[in-house]
Amino acid sequence: MKKIGSITVIAKNGNLLVKTNKPFRIGSKVVNQEIKNVGKIVDIIGPAKTPYIVINTKGANTTTKEGEMLYLLEKTQNQTRGPKKSSKPPPRKYHKTSKKK
Repeated sequence: MKKIGSITVIAKNGNLLVKTNKPFRIGSKVVNQEIKNVGKIVDIIGPAKTPYIVINTKGANTTTKEGEMLYLLEKTQNQTRGPKKSSKPPPRKYHKTSKKK
């Protein structure tokens, strides 16, 4: 788990605003200290040196409060996707045939 930062503001619509030192990938899952789902990152706003992360709490498993520390849920080896399989069939191999005279 990577530390994101603590909750600065809880908006009326349920979104959380977290001040951090570096931006994280939009769409990443966010959890609390007990590894309960808090939501996912939907936007990054503010200055580049000290950005704020907007977290949508729709479908969250837990409630949050201001000052609570949040973490980024990192993907494990089993959760990562492997190489995408091509839907194309393999190329055909043609054999040269000798012409009869």
